[in-house]
Amino acid sequence: MNNPTSNASRVLSIDVFRGIIIFTMVFVNELAGIAEVPQWMKHLPANVDGMTFVDLVFPAFLFIVGMSIPFAIQARANKGDSALEIFKHIALRSLGLIVIGVFMVNAESGYDAAAMGISMPLWTLLMFIYVLLIWSNYPKTLSPAISLGAKLIGVAGLVMLWWMYKGPNDTGMTTQWWGILGLIGWAYLIAGSLFLITRQFASPATQFFTLALVALALIGLFFALDKTALASVPVLQTLAAANGNHTHAAIVLAGVILSQLFYLPIFAASKFKNYLVFTCVVALLAFASWQISPISKIWATPSWALFSVFFCCVIFGAVYWLVDVKQQRAWTAFFEPSATNPLLVYILPYIVLSLCGILGFYLRPEFFNAGLAGILWSLGFACVIMVIGAGLTRMGLRVKL
Repeated sequence: MNNPTSNASRVLSIDVFRGIIIFTMVFVNELAGIAEVPQWMKHLPANVDGMTFVDLVFPAFLFIVGMSIPFAIQARANKGDSALEIFKHIALRSLGLIVIGVFMVNAESGYDAAAMGISMPLWTLLMFIYVLLIWSNYPKTLSPAISLGAKLIGVAGLVMLWWMYKGPNDTGMTTQWWGILGLIGWAYLIAGSLFLITRQFASPATQFFTLALVALALIGLFFALDKTALASVPVLQTLAAANGNHTHAAIVLAGVILSQLFYLPIFAASKFKNYLVFTCVVALLAFASWQISPISKIWATPSWALFSVFFCCVIFGAVYWLVDVKQQRAWTAFFEPSATNPLLVYILPYIVLSLCGILGFYLRPEFFNAGLAGILWSLGFACVIMVIGAGLTRMGLRVKL
């Protein structure tokens, strides 16, 4: 099958888009602790019909995961991996995201600090150390026995932390929710598997339209489970309970589709026309779905998903125009570390805050806890995290599932 770029090399426009998303995610996560900021800089409550740019960050990450899928799978195919080997990689990567997501959720809430054998900041720091041991890329010059030993220590460490964890009434760790990384893991598992399956049995053009129909079907499944009595059918109750996974996976597939429109050879001659048509169709579907269900990031409604896809298309179109058409690339260097090492940059703030908790040090001065000062602090914090991430990346610390 002919997929985007036969050598599956990195694509700068996609990397820059990913870097912008990660930077914004770090910014808004820090901003969440700031008081007296405009509502458009906060997540909207679940029952409010609308979205802010903050509600776009998570679906944008889902979207960029989708844009990367064709390249990642093609790279593995070029190495000679079979479809089964590629699926194992997708499954293990998804499992890793889900495991980290669940551990992070339990580190944030649901614990009984008095019953824990160690402080929660120390528990959290150890958790991230073990995550790094398991999922860091070790130098090829390092003995395989040493790298395997480090990974096994990481696995044993996570098991130990799971055993140590205490919740109310002597409960252990629970899936209160999957966490951002866990939700990405489930969506990636669904969309990546669908892409891999269609890749085996369809021509590039047929695969493209099949994935578009599947994305629409996932949106339709959400409506069917949300608006009809299907959710009460015993065999469908599990699907209904995880209904948001369907719209999340649809967003990932939308990213796959846009990636193919720009980089699949059969669409090369008319990429801009196809891009405009796709973006307009998504906009129409978003407005149509809005008449049926409200826009809600928390509820993962189809209207929120489709509007998110529309905005992602617009933003990526602007990045592509600057980077690939106008060749304006000097500014992209700032986003390179988070583009090539996104998981490390994402978890860095949590590591910093854990260290501060252990030392009893409150990182953000009181002056920056509210208003414009807090907004500027959050921007500066995100920039510092990017710089630290760049330094660690240059030192060879890379985290990749």
